[in-house]
Amino acid sequence: MRWLAGDGAVRATIVASGYRGAEPPATLTEPRVESLGADEWRVASREGPLEFSARAVDTIEMRPALFATLHRPFMLAARERFAARCLLALLRLPGGARLLRNWHAKRAA
Repeated sequence: MRWLAGDGAVRATIVASGYRGAEPPATLTEPRVESLGADEWRVASREGPLEFSARAVDTIEMRPALFATLHRPFMLAARERFAARCLLALLRLPGGARLLRNWHAKRAA
């Protein structure tokens, strides 16, 4: 069972494996997951408490702003993107894999 939790800019996905309980709302506002012990869980939110049974519950927070800054140093420049597109097109030809490997080796050095 998966459902989304949203509170303004912060979004999270709550994943419950082996979910047994009432049908949860599609979206929750300000959810807090609490363990009641022995596979029993409670999600407290503005929509009210939701108690259910599950083997495990995970909350996955989405933070796209964090990933944008982390990935920026590894982004390809426009020229490199064009070269990669050409090399990928050349993969179908004999020796295309060797060209791609050499390009990666040269770029890494």
